[in-house]
Amino acid sequence: MNLFETYNAAVKRADIVDDATQRQIIGDLQQLATTITTPKPWYKPWQKETILGLYICGPVGAGKTYLMDLFYQSVPEPHKARFHFHHFMQQVDNQLRLLQGHSDPLQHIAATLAKTTRLLCLDEFLVNDVAYAMILAELLTALFEHHVVLVSTANTRPDDLYLNGVGRERFLPAIDLIKSHCKVIEILDHRDYRIGRNPLSQAYLYPLNQATHASLEMQFRAIAPDAKMGEELSIQQRLIMTVKASSQVVWFEFNVICNLPRCQLDYLEIADRFDTVFVSNIPALTENDTTSVVLFMHMIDVFYDRGIRLVISAAVPVQALYTSGCMLKPFERTLSRLEEMQSMDYLSRHNHVKLQAKF
Repeated sequence: MNLFETYNAAVKRADIVDDATQRQIIGDLQQLATTITTPKPWYKPWQKETILGLYICGPVGAGKTYLMDLFYQSVPEPHKARFHFHHFMQQVDNQLRLLQGHSDPLQHIAATLAKTTRLLCLDEFLVNDVAYAMILAELLTALFEHHVVLVSTANTRPDDLYLNGVGRERFLPAIDLIKSHCKVIEILDHRDYRIGRNPLSQAYLYPLNQATHASLEMQFRAIAPDAKMGEELSIQQRLIMTVKASSQVVWFEFNVICNLPRCQLDYLEIADRFDTVFVSNIPALTENDTTSVVLFMHMIDVFYDRGIRLVISAAVPVQALYTSGCMLKPFERTLSRLEEMQSMDYLSRHNHVKLQAKF
């Protein structure tokens, strides 16, 4: 079944809404799938051709991740890997630590990855960290030299990546590489397909009062009657206090799970160990809560990507969660994902996904 047939079947099941822009992107993805899987001419088996990948950018909720995953699941390329961008960069960082003292560690990482990965899919390409920005130019150069084909989704056009970042001039070669090795597809339609789905009335509870807490308790007890109270979990070799925890369900206070020293690695391990996560007592976030906001964004990104069921109690409705501060623009993606995660559609379409194997 090609991508158009798969897409048509999803439309017929009412999993998605038929969209002309998405169909155009499906055409590009199908063409890439055909190119990747077409055998090389018998008389040039040694020749490695440069295949243009795809960089799909556009507003939140436009279906970018869905289309990339449809492509990834359908393309019959055995040497492929799919990562959330944060997870991928953390893998790179782990390898750099192991290769301390190596004369050219990024070349080594690229060569190692290229041995098992011809097609690399990265979801949510987002550069807001100076360390990642400095690494990417050299790493992308090496990956493309090894003829790795990149397919990526992003909310940002290549020219706007790491905009106004420290030392951005050193990141500009990475932008040029993306544009020369990928066809850039920009979605201009601003419809957010995550909004307006059938809601789960008990998945996002507010305000913070006795009735809300009682509802959380009832829901948790219904799916995890054997849970232990005040359980300490070892996550990334650090202890994290829980409100309650069982083998598949865990409950955290917001000021514990979205506060230092938490990081993306914590959320990745939690997502690998649990199917359902409760987070309680989220306040109305302000411009002074940047650290908590960033960590909350990372947590939602990871949990969404891994198909985690999320149950929340908060002081205010979701759209009033964070209304002013320096992270307001990137927080739009978090709001969009939160909207979908509190729906029946999310539970039916997002299965719990274990972490991609390390490279």
